[in-house]
Amino acid sequence: MMDVKYEKQLELKTLVVKEQLKRIGKIDVDVNPTIPSDLEFGYRNKMEFAFSYSNTEGVILGLKMRNSNKVINIKECPISPSSFNKVLEVAPEIVELSKAKIYNPRTGSGMLKHLVMRYSHSNNQTMAIFVTKTERFDEAKFIRAELLRRVPQVNSIIHVMNSSDSVVLRGPYKTLYGSGVLEVEMDYEKFQIPPTAFFQNNYHIAAKMIEYVIKQLDLKGNEKVLDLYAGVGTFTMRLAMLSKYVVAVESSHIAVKAGRANANINNLRNVKYEETDVEEFIRSYDDKANVIVLDPPRGGAGKSVCEHIIRVKPEKIAYISCDPSTLARDLAVLKEHYNILAVQPFDMFPQTYHVETVVLMSRVEE
Repeated sequence: MMDVKYEKQLELKTLVVKEQLKRIGKIDVDVNPTIPSDLEFGYRNKMEFAFSYSNTEGVILGLKMRNSNKVINIKECPISPSSFNKVLEVAPEIVELSKAKIYNPRTGSGMLKHLVMRYSHSNNQTMAIFVTKTERFDEAKFIRAELLRRVPQVNSIIHVMNSSDSVVLRGPYKTLYGSGVLEVEMDYEKFQIPPTAFFQNNYHIAAKMIEYVIKQLDLKGNEKVLDLYAGVGTFTMRLAMLSKYVVAVESSHIAVKAGRANANINNLRNVKYEETDVEEFIRSYDDKANVIVLDPPRGGAGKSVCEHIIRVKPEKIAYISCDPSTLARDLAVLKEHYNILAVQPFDMFPQTYHVETVVLMSRVEE
């Protein structure tokens, strides 16, 4: 969408949310204007680049074509921080010199698959993650030394071993250089994010979303909160600062470990992490909760989770969504027992058609 003026992009996103709620959820409500990103370019704090090899060009590093293994050689990415582009520029030559064998998904030969870049806008830290098919990465020493010499902005270099072709960033890892975690600071909390853990892609928008959710929930300090799909604790930490007790539910082992560490870093003793599938947890949950916050992946929470949320009867719900169509589907279930108080889109992904939405709900008095 880079050819569309930014103000127009924001208008279109507001329209998309309104249209999806109406068409899929049969919900006709006011949708607030989309909150803009502080950065229109250079905002992404994570990019997944793929390696490829051609006899004419040698080592190629770029982005995969949609539904294809073909890698398009790119020299720079305008929505990435400048340090990513510096690495993108020099990495193919460094890898070529190292003689590392590039992985071929068609034949299964070779081993070097991806270069994932991560960045902390608050602490100006750059992490480079090399993903290989095998455990052996003899060329790592040379690659590390050359990369640090040519791009001194890199603070951490990680080696991830991942034999799966369906997910890029998964599997055991070791730190080749630096602290091995990305440090992110918000207004009131600090996070340490491991190389393979998820974190919101746009730092400034994530900060605005936390502020918005907390302000709208208007916590009094005596609430018990369920934070579903909690990740490394993006919302958990601030919720815990302002409520009595938070139960954070997350299925990823890496994220749970990081979430517990983040609660410690922020001196929070009123957070309990449950490492389990959200649907399994909420199905067997028989306690009460005053507030439920949920931030599911693109597929949404689904009917079963929504029905169990209704059964738990929280007074307030904050639903954070990265896909308006699954949001609309889930709200259609929740709206039978909950009033929609506010629908607020956020521009997490400028220059793309993606939009993040926060919906606040309160229980209908029966």
